[in-house]
Amino acid sequence: MADTLLFVDDTPQALDVIVRLVPSGLRVLTAANAEAALALLANEGRVAVVVSDYDMPGASGIELLARVRERDPDTVTMLLTGVVEVDVAIEALHSGRIFRFLEKPCPREVLLHALDDALGEHRQRVERRLESDQSDFSREVLTQFNSQLEHMVHEQTDHLLRLGRFASELSGCETLESVAAATARAASELCGARRVCVDLVGRGRRSWPDDAAPLDSVGFVIESSSDSLGILRIDARDRLGRPLSSLQQCLLRSVAASACVAAHNALRRQERDEAQQSTILALAKLAEHRDNETGKHLDRVSLFCRLIARGLREDGWFTDLISDEWIAVLEKSAPLHDIGKVGIPDAILRKNGKLTPDEWQVMKTHSEIGAQTLRSVMSVNGAQPFLSMSHDIAWAHHEKWDGGGYPRGLVGDAIPLCARIVALADVYDALTSERPYKSAWRHEDALAWIIQGSGAHFDPRIVDAFVRRAAAADQIRAQFADEPQLNGAAQPPAALPNASTAQPVTR
Repeated sequence: MADTLLFVDDTPQALDVIVRLVPSGLRVLTAANAEAALALLANEGRVAVVVSDYDMPGASGIELLARVRERDPDTVTMLLTGVVEVDVAIEALHSGRIFRFLEKPCPREVLLHALDDALGEHRQRVERRLESDQSDFSREVLTQFNSQLEHMVHEQTDHLLRLGRFASELSGCETLESVAAATARAASELCGARRVCVDLVGRGRRSWPDDAAPLDSVGFVIESSSDSLGILRIDARDRLGRPLSSLQQCLLRSVAASACVAAHNALRRQERDEAQQSTILALAKLAEHRDNETGKHLDRVSLFCRLIARGLREDGWFTDLISDEWIAVLEKSAPLHDIGKVGIPDAILRKNGKLTPDEWQVMKTHSEIGAQTLRSVMSVNGAQPFLSMSHDIAWAHHEKWDGGGYPRGLVGDAIPLCARIVALADVYDALTSERPYKSAWRHEDALAWIIQGSGAHFDPRIVDAFVRRAAAADQIRAQFADEPQLNGAAQPPAALPNASTAQPVTR
């Protein structure tokens, strides 16, 4: 307590004298020894000044004052003793951190002056401590503020970096599905892994981090000034129940605006690609018509390719390559395998009988012609997946696993996977379809011939995947069969030719 004095002396008469000398207005406490003084301080709390006798039973005055200073550094301590010894004074001043040393008996004027100085020192100590505490508090507040500011800067930097990665991802998105997926990932990461749904013009992919739609969500329209392309929906609250902050809402509006631009580009690209694909497929149909091939040949080959590709993935092959998107591109590209036949003369292309060696050399050039045609298209429109895969198929679907194919004699995995799949699909359809120069084979005989060609004509993994799904292939063949034109129902060949040495079954 401020302006409270404590006098400690084992002589009651000495305490009475000192108490009478103290001016009125000051609160005075007394104790007969160090232990009593410490107990009194424990109950009273702070005092301004402690004046203690040096020589007392138990702990000395120096020991008491040292403990008082440890307990409260603001308390001013003075030592009062009748023993005039230099070493005592030195010990008192150094060991006990004594403010002043008073000789006993102490004149009233000296005592009053010493008490006045001690009370002034006490007030200064309290003021310095308050200033220090305030300074420490200010430093702590400043430290916390700097920490929060650094966190905010770090968080904002992370947001900007994520938006930058999002913009980079969008630049590589070719389809609405990929735009929707990139948008969902960015929105979720910017908002603490909340669940997100992105739906673009009814055809976009919906993407949920935990495959569950939010019951309570907030929507951000993906729109331009003239058109609405979809909506981004996100959990209204995170796992701790916190709503979207104003910053998060601003970030989501930015994500939606960027997604709108990317979706517009994807739509224009899709419309361009569809028009281009329609033109190229029309050219492939023209080549098919000139070749006297059956009317649904291209449709069946596409379906067989899809069956084989899915089967390979189910069997654990090429899982890093065969995605749903890759299979969709394969289906579109497969019909272009013989597009180069538009450059083969009718006399050879439409010949009913066996080709002469010279005619066969001309026929084989359709692979190169098809590849060159598609390369010229890519030089103008870029190597989009459809054109790139169509090029590989047209160029390599007559290559054989053992290197005995044409036009380059590629071996094994050097042959593009898409071309290896089309090679088997094309051969199976050629065997089971009527042609002007042959009758249709039965499914069982065509299957046996393909198995015989495993490891020679065909990739063994593709043969295995096809054989596992032979019943499904037979259903496709029957469902999309052409009306018999020439030789009637499917029938077995006179003798099953050797797959490695027989004449080609497709031209």
